[in-house]
Amino acid sequence: MRITLELSHRHSSVTVPINHSYLISSLIYNVIDRSSSEYAERLHEQGYRLENRAFKLFTFSPLNPGNRRKWVMHENGTMSSGERQLHLTISSPKDEFIEHLILGLLHEPFVSVGKELFRLETVRKLDPPAFAEDMRFVMLSPLVCATKSTPDQHPQYLFPNDPDFKRVLVANLCRKHEVLRGKPMACNEAEVMFELDPDYVAKVNGKVQKLITLKEGRSDESKVKGTLAPFRIRAPRELIEIGYECGFGEKNSQGFGMVKVDMLRG
Repeated sequence: MRITLELSHRHSSVTVPINHSYLISSLIYNVIDRSSSEYAERLHEQGYRLENRAFKLFTFSPLNPGNRRKWVMHENGTMSSGERQLHLTISSPKDEFIEHLILGLLHEPFVSVGKELFRLETVRKLDPPAFAEDMRFVMLSPLVCATKSTPDQHPQYLFPNDPDFKRVLVANLCRKHEVLRGKPMACNEAEVMFELDPDYVAKVNGKVQKLITLKEGRSDESKVKGTLAPFRIRAPRELIEIGYECGFGEKNSQGFGMVKVDMLRG
């Protein structure tokens, strides 16, 4: 399920860090904590487990100004907008997650993103698309895939032209499917096709890699590399639906891998 929050503020403009995904993630956990501190702690510390892996099974979009206006970027790492209303879309296939999120918002209709305070005006449920085995999407946030030889090793980030990218992407979707459905799915990466939109890639001269900083300015700051471009995927419908609801790739609960249907390309 997806919901969109319409947030308002009382100032002439609003300013947030360009790298604000960690702030949105914190906002979500804080709101859920208002409904159930036990669930919020369990989600944050344990998630939904499959063997030695944990999945939070939610993702979210960046904070977006209304009326399709764009942020004004500043050299100090912040961005601002004079738009009085902003939107945030949150997605999860877990009903309990959405229920606690909505209850938390009803309990207290104010949320903070960094130093900015917003009032919740509306919560709108979004209808899901008609899922098929061949679909085109626009990335709302970078898609991240990575490998590690050992748990302590720094991740090796992968991109669509890397030979291991599709294998890692498909394996991640299959694990999420098993967590959600309670049974493994026979996954064959040879049956999956993933390609970036060639017209878009040409338009931006191949510059589709994005570097995002998490917890910027803190001692535990980290940098994540991902891909941001429209794409086409052909795969079992169940896996495409899971990617849409949970996020494609990794680090979804930190604001990565969220997509919407590409209405222009069908």
